[in-house]
Amino acid sequence: MKAAAAGAVLLLLIVLAFLAAATSILTGSATPGGVACAITPATTASSTASRPVAAPPVTTVASTLTLDSEQQTHAALIVQIAMERGLPARAAVIAIGTALQESKLRNLTYGHLDSLGLFQQRPSQGWGTREQILDPRYATGTFYDHLVKVPRWEQLPLTRAAQAVQRSGFPDAYAPWEPLAQSVVDALAGTCVALIPAERVAAVIAYAHAQLGKPYVWGAEGPASFDCSGLTMRAYQAAGITIPRVAADQWRWGPPIPRGQEQPGDLAFFRMEADGPGHVGLVIGGGRMIHAPNERTVVQIDTYQRRDLIGFTRPAAHAPTGHPDPR
Repeated sequence: MKAAAAGAVLLLLIVLAFLAAATSILTGSATPGGVACAITPATTASSTASRPVAAPPVTTVASTLTLDSEQQTHAALIVQIAMERGLPARAAVIAIGTALQESKLRNLTYGHLDSLGLFQQRPSQGWGTREQILDPRYATGTFYDHLVKVPRWEQLPLTRAAQAVQRSGFPDAYAPWEPLAQSVVDALAGTCVALIPAERVAAVIAYAHAQLGKPYVWGAEGPASFDCSGLTMRAYQAAGITIPRVAADQWRWGPPIPRGQEQPGDLAFFRMEADGPGHVGLVIGGGRMIHAPNERTVVQIDTYQRRDLIGFTRPAAHAPTGHPDPR
């Protein structure tokens, strides 16, 4: 009875750890099942620090601009919202290029006439109230709402696509910002990953937790015994998400997650072999994982901070988008 109660408490702590980790996303505006952009140190530097995001050499004002933390936060949100909506990266390039011209990626409380915010949208022109326009998420969403209504917007030059949305008095002014906008999206897109809904992560972890103490058997997929990847596959199936069977294929399924940005529900991989990792575990938070180690042990909780740790992925339901085949 005491063991059962202790197990229930541990599972509750695991779920609470997940909820806490989910709030640590850079933008603070991600929702379960959406997308979050976690900017790495290489892209959070201000214009006075090392390695800022800068434009490629061009002969315009854009070539001298670097992005500080405020600008990069807004850029990350713009990329995030594009991915949440399933828009191609080109949409984020157009939006960031537009915001660079209109506000230098700052949420301005002033502008020409009644223009406001990242995109200098005007309440008097039907873009929303002042309060709405000064909400960067709202402003970005309305920009995309208008952009996707422009015929063939994906094929248009940035300046024409932006002008079709903004109707600026200076339509050619957007063009010089395209190189910087493209480089910013290139830098951020790899750190923007789909979030698995919280209830599904809880189901994945709950399933794995319920298998603690069961024996390791190579090739086993439950219910009485498991190997490492059989356990992770079944845990995700319990949440309605299908992933490949073996660790090497799971490594290539879903986006890679930078170290330090892993969350409960992510997969941790170990011991690189010829065709990919030889071992996988399920992250549960606090530097720990549930895994089926080997035939001498049982399904158990261990640290994943080991010398043979390779990296992490966040499994996707349908498409391989992760690491290339090491061969």
